[in-house]
Amino acid sequence: MKHYPSLMCMLCVLSLLFACKNEEQAQRKVHNPNEPITLSSFSPHEGGAKDKVLLDGDNFGTDASKIEVYFNNTPAAVVSSSGNRIYAIVPRLPGDNPVIKVVIGDQSATYEDTFTYNAQAQVTTVTGNGQTAFEEGTLTTAQVYGKYLELDAEGNLFMSWRDGGSFGVARINEQQNIVTALYQIASSPNPYSNGITVDRTTGVVTVAHESVPEVFFSFDPREAWNPRQRNALFSEAEYNSIVWADRYNNFVTFCPYDGYLYTRFRDGKVAKIHPETYEATIVHQGPYGSQYGQAINPAKPWELYMTLHSNATPVEFRQGIMVLDLRDPNGTGGFKRINAPGGSGFRDGPVEEAIFNLPKDIKFDNDGNMFIADYGNHCIRMLSADGVVTTVAGQPGVSGYRDGGPVESLFNSPWGVAVNEQGDIYIADWGNARIRKLVIE
Repeated sequence: MKHYPSLMCMLCVLSLLFACKNEEQAQRKVHNPNEPITLSSFSPHEGGAKDKVLLDGDNFGTDASKIEVYFNNTPAAVVSSSGNRIYAIVPRLPGDNPVIKVVIGDQSATYEDTFTYNAQAQVTTVTGNGQTAFEEGTLTTAQVYGKYLELDAEGNLFMSWRDGGSFGVARINEQQNIVTALYQIASSPNPYSNGITVDRTTGVVTVAHESVPEVFFSFDPREAWNPRQRNALFSEAEYNSIVWADRYNNFVTFCPYDGYLYTRFRDGKVAKIHPETYEATIVHQGPYGSQYGQAINPAKPWELYMTLHSNATPVEFRQGIMVLDLRDPNGTGGFKRINAPGGSGFRDGPVEEAIFNLPKDIKFDNDGNMFIADYGNHCIRMLSADGVVTTVAGQPGVSGYRDGGPVESLFNSPWGVAVNEQGDIYIADWGNARIRKLVIE
């Protein structure tokens, strides 16, 4: 019995030693803002979206909520940190050869080596069988000849068409396995439907009526998407200033920056329309030319992008992608071309060097990547948020119909695009009379 006290003392001493050591180790694993972040290596050196990557270094701390990791400018999900190793997930579409940066508080450090990002893409057919006369039905039996597309937050895909013997607007829902017309007519007056926009907060769909300056149509899900004609209310002077021979406005776009709808006429005037009162004001006079795409960048919602056709005047605006800064639409540099002149060609690379061939519809994902239906090149291009153009599906200059990976897939004069909340791209493959889907990871 007399030996128990000394044994208990020894156990207490050992417990204290271990406690002190654990406390010391824990303190060492807390990020020290007075010491630099050091980086040593990472693995693997290449991969795709959702792959895990281990980042080695020191002074990371163990609180993953305080650690930010970026591949170029795209944030990666941080799962955990041991203090000298971070476990992160490769983000989607960070751009070519991204650099990896670790940010903790006011400190940051960047690895010298770059990561090799391998995009995985797959093209499938959603609906359509190559026949151009519109028919409702299931995804398998329906016939579509869509030109413009847009999505709401619930996964409804809206399509406008004006060929194949009729005009109209349809709703396509993959989960419900349905293609149904919201509006269809055999002749053109109401609506002569073109570009579609959706306010993803309210779900209201707005469709451009190209031939009458003040007319557009809305479809409200609270009214079962029944079509409503709306008339924009211009002042008499502004209405008369729109050149009647060039009154065509192919697009209307909802802008979350200020809550207005924006449209552009072929004579170059850009107008904003209040979505409830319909009061309209011309805010910009730009170059003449037909237009085949228009979209707002959600990452910078004051930027209105558009594609101009081969009849634009002056010639430097032909077959290009333009941007208008809605914060100061008539200011210096408020309207400009962002890609290289010289359309009817093909060139990937930095956007200021990139060339397209009759670019049609454009849409953005939530990260600010723009997807372009490059009609004349029969492929889908992407302008990344950091300004680089790549081909993500189809073979430039080769028309055809084939599902599969980015190299195997073929398109025939793609016209419309839309992007859902997950970043999946829907394509109105006009020449093939089908709706296709491109998933990139």
